Amino acid sequence: MTRTHNSSGALRLRLCWVLAFCWFIVFLSGTLPGSNTAVSQSLQALLLLLFVVLHASLSYGYKGFATYAGIACVVSFVMEATSIQSGFPFGFYTHNVAGLKPLGVPLYVPLVYMTAGWMAWVLSQLITRDQPSEASGAARFTTPLIAAFVLTFFDFPLDPTGATVQGLWTFRHPGGYFGVPLTNFLGWLLTGWLFFQLFALLERRFGSERASTVHSSGYWLLPCLVWAGMAVQFPIKYATSPQGTVSVGARVFVIADVYESSVIAALLTMVFAALVAIMRIWSPAAVAQRDEQRGK
Repeated sequence: MTRTHNSSGALRLRLCWVLAFCWFIVFLSGTLPGSNTAVSQSLQALLLLLFVVLHASLSYGYKGFATYAGIACVVSFVMEATSIQSGFPFGFYTHNVAGLKPLGVPLYVPLVYMTAGWMAWVLSQLITRDQPSEASGAARFTTPLIAAFVLTFFDFPLDPTGATVQGLWTFRHPGGYFGVPLTNFLGWLLTGWLFFQLFALLERRFGSERASTVHSSGYWLLPCLVWAGMAVQFPIKYATSPQGTVSVGARVFVIADVYESSVIAALLTMVFAALVAIMRIWSPAAVAQRDEQRGK
């Protein structure tokens, strides 16, 4: 049984590498001018979802993944819907994309929180824990806090281009960060912290389903690479950004400046977090721990 379980874990990890590679190719092509955005985004979302399902199953089993996904999707949907109606916690805003929007929230939005959140969770395990796969003591509370910040790193370079340039969502009261208000980022921090903290309180229930591949460097490296890969879109979009200006309320911004700010923001947040997490993978203590676990 153990040998079969380990073989299954090794196969799932290899599939994770394949899915991550395919996702990056589709993701990269989708950033280029003239790409079929709708088809590309749908395929990206599917590949990333499959990656997260398989990768999370290696840590917590499929039941653990379902628990994480359910908490992340429900909390993010409720917080988004509440903000659309009341302004808390993100501020008043409207999603302008087509399609079904229960209570004003597009169906893909909770999936974005869940998939990006998984990468943020893994990076935060590496950053905050001596033993990333072990949830004990203060780690049950420090990991969700750091994970909330790492998740917000995902939104920080994305929101000005999405809201101000592309008009995918509109804030009723535009703010100082190229039209994006401070409340938006505080909302991301709160929403991420809530669903990470809720999952952290249940995390230890699923430790028995952990595959042996969790003790390999490849398992931890993959989300770091995907996270850093997400940041690649910003310099490409900056290099191909259109000329002219865009206005939000009484504010007028140079479009190229908005895209340049996204490159700076991604470099100093997303890329930085990925680098810190990667260095933790090969710290002497982490290497010794993996050697010990493989020897058991």
